[in-house]
Amino acid sequence: MHFYKVLFTAFTLTGTAAFAAEPFVPTINTYGVTGLIDTPTAESQPDAELSTTISYFSGATRNTLTFQVLPRLSGSFRYSRIGQDASRTFDRSFDLRYQALDETKYRPAVTIGLQDFLGTGLLSGEYIVATKTILPSLKATAGIGWGRLGGLSGGTNRSVNFGVGGTVDTGNFFRGDTDFFGGIEWKTPIKGLNFKVERSSDFYIRDSIRNSTFTRESQINFGLDYQLSKSINLSAHYLYGSEFGLQATFSLNPKESNNPSGLDAGPLPVLKRPDLKLGQRYDTSWTNAQSSNALRKPVADILKVSDINLEAIKVTETTATVYIENKTYEYEAQAIGRTARALTRALPASIETFIIVPVSNGLPLQAITINRSNLEKYENDPAGSERLLVRTKIRNAEPIEEGTAYKEGLYPKFRWNLRPAVRSSFFDPDDPIRLELGLRARASYTFSPGISVSTSVLKPLVGNLDGTTRLPNSALPNVRSNSAEFFRQGDPVLERLTADYLFKLSPEVYGRASAGYLESQFGGVSGEVLWRPYDRNFAIGAELNYVKQRNFDQLFGFQDYSIATGHISLYRDLWNGFTAQIDAGRYLAGDYGGTLSMKRTFTNGWELGAFMTLTDVPFSQFGEGSFDKGLTLSIPFSNILGNSSRRAADLTIRPILRDGGARLNVSNRLFNVTSDYDKSDIDDSFGRFWR
Repeated sequence: MHFYKVLFTAFTLTGTAAFAAEPFVPTINTYGVTGLIDTPTAESQPDAELSTTISYFSGATRNTLTFQVLPRLSGSFRYSRIGQDASRTFDRSFDLRYQALDETKYRPAVTIGLQDFLGTGLLSGEYIVATKTILPSLKATAGIGWGRLGGLSGGTNRSVNFGVGGTVDTGNFFRGDTDFFGGIEWKTPIKGLNFKVERSSDFYIRDSIRNSTFTRESQINFGLDYQLSKSINLSAHYLYGSEFGLQATFSLNPKESNNPSGLDAGPLPVLKRPDLKLGQRYDTSWTNAQSSNALRKPVADILKVSDINLEAIKVTETTATVYIENKTYEYEAQAIGRTARALTRALPASIETFIIVPVSNGLPLQAITINRSNLEKYENDPAGSERLLVRTKIRNAEPIEEGTAYKEGLYPKFRWNLRPAVRSSFFDPDDPIRLELGLRARASYTFSPGISVSTSVLKPLVGNLDGTTRLPNSALPNVRSNSAEFFRQGDPVLERLTADYLFKLSPEVYGRASAGYLESQFGGVSGEVLWRPYDRNFAIGAELNYVKQRNFDQLFGFQDYSIATGHISLYRDLWNGFTAQIDAGRYLAGDYGGTLSMKRTFTNGWELGAFMTLTDVPFSQFGEGSFDKGLTLSIPFSNILGNSSRRAADLTIRPILRDGGARLNVSNRLFNVTSDYDKSDIDDSFGRFWR
C-alpha cells in the first residue's frame, strides 16, 4: 500500500552515507545492466544488488529493474518507449546474464548474456563479453554480439517475431551475423567521476524500421559517469555522433541495513532466581486449579512492556505454556527472546520450562521450549545465542488444550484501521503508469480463536486508474481482462467481506474455510488444507473454490459467470534464502495448468521473486504476452525506518494482465499465515534472541 513512499525512502536513506573511496565498481549502461554506455561488460554487481535505471536519448526512454539473483546470475525487466507521439512504441523485455569466469591476475572476467529473450524481440540479442582491469584506474572490455548487437543487419537477417511476445525462441540464440563491440573505462582523478568510450555494434536498425528515431553518424560513444552516493549514479553520454543522453541509476542491497541493530528500546534483563542449596527445591505451594487464571494478568502486563500480546497461558508446578501474538517484531527470534526475558520476571521460581507458542490468526504455530536456567546462564555470554539455540527444542504446536486460560477480555476482539491506499496499473499502451490515491478502511471481528468476520472498503479519491478506454479482446472468459471496467465503476469498493475459520487438524496439518466476497472481482466459498511439518523443508497444500464474478460496481451483486477452481501446491525451501512454489490445477477462466514461483527472502525481511504460469491455453489464444508472468517485491518497514514493525510494502509487476492463468486472490492462505515461524526463519534470526 505504501510501496512508493517506502521505495523512495529506501533509496534516499541508503544514499545519504558519504561517498568513500572504493575499488573500481561496476557501472550500469543505458539498458540498465552492467556495462559501459550502450554495450555490456563482463562484471557483476554485488550479490542481491537491486538497481533501477532510467535512461533517455533521442526520444527513447528505457526503464529497467535489475536484480543480482546470485553472485554470477542477474535478471532484468525493462519497459521502453521508442519514438514520440502517435508513432511511439512501448516494449517490455527480460534479460539474463551469467558470469562464466571471474577475473584473475591474468584472465578477464567473461559473461554470457541474453537480451530481450522473453519479449517481442525488438531489443533481442546475445553476447559473450570479456572485461579486464588493466590498471587500478583503467578497465578494458571486448565482446562479440548477435541479433541486435550483430552489426549492420541488427538481427533482421534472422527470424524475429515482433508480435505478441512472451515466448523464448531458442532457435535464434547466437545465430546470424555477428559484430564486435568494446571500450574502456577510466577512473579520473576527480572522486566518483569515470570517463568511458566504446565502439557499439548496435546499428538501431529495428528502431528505424518501427520508428524514425535518429541518424546514426558513428559507432563511437562517449560518456561521463558520476557516483553521487553509494546508491545514486548519474551519467551523461554523447551517442552515435549525433545524440546526447542522460541516465540515472538508483541502487540498494537488501542484504544491507541502514540500522542493523535497530532503534528499539532495549529488552528487559533476565531476572535470576535465588540460588538453591544442595537438595533444596523452589516452593510450589502456589499451584492450584486457578493458577493459570491468576497468572494471566501479571504475565500479560509484563509482556505488554515488551510490545508482545498474551493470548493464553497454562501452568503447572514446573512448566508454563504461553501463547503470544507478535504484532511488532520483524525478527521471530527477537519476539521469542523478549517473551522469554519477560517471563523470568512474572512467573514463580519453580517454573523451569518455558514453552512459547506464537499464534497467527488464531493458529498456534510452533512450540519453542526453553529452559529458564539456560536463560540465566547465557544472557551475558558472547556466544549465548548459538549455545541457547542448540539447547532449544522446537516442534509443531498442538491445538490449544482444554484448561488453557485465555487473556481476560481477549475475545470477542474488534480491530479496525483507516489508512491511505495506492492502487496502480502498469503498461497500458495509452498511459503506461496509472495511479489512484484513496482511503482504505479495514475491520475485523474475532469471535474466538480462528473464527472471524473481516472486511475491507476502499474509497478512491484522485487518480487516472479509471481512465483506460481499452476493451477486453480475449477469446477466454473475461476474468481479468475486464479489470478496467471494475476500476471505472467501483466507487466506493467493497474489496472484501468474508467469514473465515482457521483451525488445526493435527500439529502438522492446518485448515481454512472462507465464504463471502473473497476479493474485489469474485465471491463464493473457499477451503484449504496444508501439511507443514516443522522439521521438513517442504510443505503440501490443497485448495478448492467455487466462485461467481461480482458486479462491476463491486458492492453486493453478482454477474452470471461462475467457476469451480482449485490447486494442489508444493512448497520447498531451497538454499540461500530461496523458496520454490508449484501450483497445479484449474484457473478462473477454466484453463488447466501450473504456476512456478521462485522467491528469495533475506534475513532482514526483504523478498524478491518471479513467477510464470503455463496452461492449456495456446499462446496465440492467450494474446499479448503469450502467458502470465511477473515479478514480486516486498519491503519491510522495519528495515527502512529502523523501528520494529511487521508491516511491509508489497508490489507485483505484471507485464500484462490477461485471462489465461488467472488465479483467485484469497486472503489468509495458509502457507503465508504459517510462514513467520518456520525453521529457517527462527534459525537465521536467532542471533537477535537477546536484542
